[in-house]
Amino acid sequence: MTHVEIPKNYKPLNNETLIDFINGKENLKEIINSKQELKITEVGDGNLNLVFFADSENKSICIKQPLPYVRVLKDWPLTLKRSFFEFEYMKIHSAHVGHLIPKIYDYDKDFCTISMEKLSPHAIMRQGMVKRIKYINFAEHITEYLSKTLFFTSDLYLKAKVKRKYNVVFADNIELCKITEDLVFTEPYIISVRNRWTKPYLNKIKIEIENNTELKIAVNRLKLLFLTKTESLLHGDLHTGSIMCTLKDTKIIDPEFAFYGPMGFDIGALLANLLISFFSQDGHDIKKGDGEIYKKWILETINNVWNSFELKFLNLWKSNPNGDVFSSVFFNAKEEIDVENERKIFLKNIFHDSLGFAAAKMIRRIFGFAHNIDFELIKNEKIRAQCETKCSSLAIKMMVNAKEYENIEALTEDVIKFNTSD
Repeated sequence: MTHVEIPKNYKPLNNETLIDFINGKENLKEIINSKQELKITEVGDGNLNLVFFADSENKSICIKQPLPYVRVLKDWPLTLKRSFFEFEYMKIHSAHVGHLIPKIYDYDKDFCTISMEKLSPHAIMRQGMVKRIKYINFAEHITEYLSKTLFFTSDLYLKAKVKRKYNVVFADNIELCKITEDLVFTEPYIISVRNRWTKPYLNKIKIEIENNTELKIAVNRLKLLFLTKTESLLHGDLHTGSIMCTLKDTKIIDPEFAFYGPMGFDIGALLANLLISFFSQDGHDIKKGDGEIYKKWILETINNVWNSFELKFLNLWKSNPNGDVFSSVFFNAKEEIDVENERKIFLKNIFHDSLGFAAAKMIRRIFGFAHNIDFELIKNEKIRAQCETKCSSLAIKMMVNAKEYENIEALTEDVIKFNTSD
C-alpha cells in the first residue's frame, strides 16, 4: 500500500474546528471581518476533498482540504500534497486568467488547506447541463482560459529555463497522474475490479473493447503522449464538474491534477464531457424530442470551443513570439507565410490529439471507475445503455481514426449520425 506523508499538525477539519482555524489566521479574519459567529457548512460532494463554506454578515469564503484517501474508497491512500499543486497552478495562471478562477486568500501547508473566494450564485456546470441550462458565454470564456493557460506556459512563450523550473515542480504530482494513467488509459481496456458499466446491456461492447487490438494500440499511443509530452501546464481534470457557471460568468476550479503534459489533454477532457452531455440528453426526455433544441446548442458549443480556441491561440502566438521556439529572432517578414503554415500544422496536431484524449475520457466514464451524472441520473437502465452505446461507439471511432477528422464540424456531423443510429 502506498505510504502517504502527513504533516505533523494535519488533521481533518470539521464545522467546529474550522472556526478556530479561521480565527487563528489574521489574513482570513480580516477578509471575513465578522463580529458574529460564523456559519460553517460542509458542502463537498466529490471523491477527494472536504469543502466548507464559511459565511459571515460581511463576507463568505470557501475552504478546501484534501483527505489522505479517496472518500468513497478509504483503503485507497492519496497524497495530501495535491493541494500544493492546485495552489501553485492557480498562482501561475492567475496572471493571465485570474478572472476565470477563484481568488486565492491563503494556503496552509500544515492543514493542506486552500482558502478561496466562495463562488455564488455559481453552480456546477454539469448539473446545469442536466437541467438543460444554456450558458451562452461559456464558449467565449473557456476558450480564453484554454488558449491562455496552454500558450503562456508553453515553449512558444516561455524561456526554456523557466519552463523547466515549472516542470520540475509539477513532475512530483506522481500519484494523481497515476490515477489518470490507470483510470483513463489502462483499466477500461482490461479486466479490472474497479470497472463498472450498465450490465447486461453493455457487456458485448466491453468485451469488444478488451479484444480490439487497434483500439488498444491507439490508447497506448495516447498514454505515451500523456507520459512524455510536456507541452504546457495543464489543469489535468478539466471536465464540466470542474467548472462553475452562472448565465453570464464562468469559473474553473479544482486543478489538483495539474501537471505538464500534452495540450490536447485538457481540450479533449472538455470536449468529452460536452459530448457525454449531448448523448445523455435523450435519456432525460419526458417526451421524445424534448431535448432537441438543447442538443443543437451543445453541438454549436463544441464547434465554437475548438474554432475559437484555435483562433485565440494563433493570435497569442503571433503577438507573443517570445519563447525559445519560433522566436522572432529566426524569421523576417517575408517568411511569415511559411511560419503561419507551420502554426496551422501545429494546431492540427493538437486537434487530433484532443479528439483522441476526448475518446479516452468518454470510454472511461462509461466503462471505468468514476462515472458522470449525465448518464447515471437516467433511471431506466435500458435507455441509459442506449445513450451510452451511441457515445462509446463514437468514442471508439474517434480514437482509432482521429486523424481522419479534418475539422470540428466533421466530428459534430458524426455525432448526429451516431445519435440517430439504432
